[in-house]
Amino acid sequence: MPSTSSSTAPENPLAIGGVFVLRGDTYLVDGYLDLTHLIARRESDGQKVRLIIADILDAIATPPSTSTPDEETASSSGTETLSKEDWDIAVARSEKLKTLVEAKRPSKKLAAEVATFFGVHVSTIYRWLKREQEKGIAALAPLHPSGGRGRSRLNDILDDVIWAAIEEHYLTDKKMRISKVMTILGPKCRRANLKVPHANTVRLRVSWLSDKTKDEARDGERGRKRHRPVPGSYKEATHPNSVWQIDHTPLDLCIVDDVYRRNIGRAWLTLVIDVYSRCVVGFYLSLDKPNATSVGMALVHAILPKEGWLAAHGIDVKWPNWGKPIKVHADNDKTFRCDMVTRAAMAQKFDLEWRPVKTPHWGGHIERLLGTLNQEIHTINGTTFSNPTQRGDYKSHEEAEFTFSDSETYVTKYLCGVYHQSKHDGIGRPPIRMYESGILGDAHTLGTGLQAPIKDPMRLRLDFLPFKEVTVQAYGVTWDTITYYDPSIDNWIHARDPETGRKRRFTVRRDPRDLSSIWFLDPDRDVYLKIPYRRMEHPSLNLWELREVRAHLRAQGKEEVDEDLVFDTYEELQRIKNNASDETKEARKRDQKKRTYEKKKAAEAAQVGAATPASQQAPPSRPANTNGLLEDDEEISSFEVVRGG
Repeated sequence: MPSTSSSTAPENPLAIGGVFVLRGDTYLVDGYLDLTHLIARRESDGQKVRLIIADILDAIATPPSTSTPDEETASSSGTETLSKEDWDIAVARSEKLKTLVEAKRPSKKLAAEVATFFGVHVSTIYRWLKREQEKGIAALAPLHPSGGRGRSRLNDILDDVIWAAIEEHYLTDKKMRISKVMTILGPKCRRANLKVPHANTVRLRVSWLSDKTKDEARDGERGRKRHRPVPGSYKEATHPNSVWQIDHTPLDLCIVDDVYRRNIGRAWLTLVIDVYSRCVVGFYLSLDKPNATSVGMALVHAILPKEGWLAAHGIDVKWPNWGKPIKVHADNDKTFRCDMVTRAAMAQKFDLEWRPVKTPHWGGHIERLLGTLNQEIHTINGTTFSNPTQRGDYKSHEEAEFTFSDSETYVTKYLCGVYHQSKHDGIGRPPIRMYESGILGDAHTLGTGLQAPIKDPMRLRLDFLPFKEVTVQAYGVTWDTITYYDPSIDNWIHARDPETGRKRRFTVRRDPRDLSSIWFLDPDRDVYLKIPYRRMEHPSLNLWELREVRAHLRAQGKEEVDEDLVFDTYEELQRIKNNASDETKEARKRDQKKRTYEKKKAAEAAQVGAATPASQQAPPSRPANTNGLLEDDEEISSFEVVRGG
């Protein structure tokens, strides 16, 4: 068979006609059997073979790491280092460029219109398109000689004054014109010794606002109605992964701890569904109330393939839903609107859209599913039912028998084994069949095909972790009084910004569930380095435990504390709690959280690891996976079954 050149093959190796290398052999994709298998033609001998898609993802998902054997690293999306002003500009450019990206055949005239809007040459627009495609939204930020770090704060201060004027005077029912806003803004700037901006500068920022934001602020209820969707209508959900919905709910179930098997309360579920097919694409179960981490980890779980996660939990089900969404709908809860989640979504190139307050029809699909799931849970010993009236004299806490792990397994098996496989009244067929036909196509639907593999799963996970900027001292990096150090950051000790001469600041990220290490963004290599505690003898703790320690110290009148005092107090509180660990529900719950965090960390690492190249890990062990279609279809019955590494 003649070789297929990379110039004519699709960029997505899993698309029809896509080319990939597996265990040293080159293959060309001929078609799909189902969501877990495809048919490919081996280049060396022209033989058609059946391949397991998960094995292909293992081999081609991520480029080889640039780290040394002793380092644990992850690449950066670049969004962390942008100032608010540069971030707003990057977002505005990206939003406007969408008109070109979404056009089937973008014309030069359309590109010229976008160029005129920004006041740049049309060639600049094409450069922006290329930069965003290759490096993400961060590449659309203004370029600065020092990479945007350490600049004068004058522009940021002025920008804050401009936005304040827009919010206070333009976005009101007085409906002021920009010219009128300028008569108020000018004197404010002069009093603050700031340069008065041109009216066009203000108009540009107003143009960045969505019509929905402007109409609701200036026209009140009439403006809100203008943008209110028809209940139950989601015209954007035209195929799998086009629109997702995400929401939280407490499970109607009391659970017990692993050690004493006694009640520790209820767990919170963060669920993500695909509106087109009604499939659940991911979830996150936690003993903590919903927070930004819940949102981030649920979305990461939804986007990545599930094989590694399922194997880590020992759950034997098929969950072939993965890929990036185009848009995610969420309510106005602060956990969805935080800067970390917003920037992560932009870095990963999908939109977050928050539904207006008091419009429950926006979340109808996921809220119905959450209700259905809790109804199913009402059959389990220890259920709280939906309300006290339903519960009656039933003592949920005494009847509880499910552990956290049992609950996670039950939810997974119910969703994948029952809900996905049962006819859904809203779509008239099982969700998994709807999802499959939307991806692979059938007699009535033109399938979209499989998405390209997730290029860098670890970067995806890091994008959804909190970040801040710090300086590097001789002793290392400090975050919330805890010091971290590794020789890999020695080059940045007391570093100065080459433009301003001020101390240089660096981006770090951390997982709130485990503060024993942070991720340091090395600006020269543009990768994250994992940095442990400076004092390795310190015990691991999470952010909520750290807050408890600091609150305890404040109650004792100790506002300024150091690292030694924090960990001494932590260990003192642990000793007190351990003496009563089997006496109070909160103490048992605290201990269970620690055990749960460790298991979650291992499962999430397994999910990320399963999407890394086979050359960097031991081959996964999977049972033979046959499909009835192969045995019954004469045209493919003789295909060779090839396992990937």
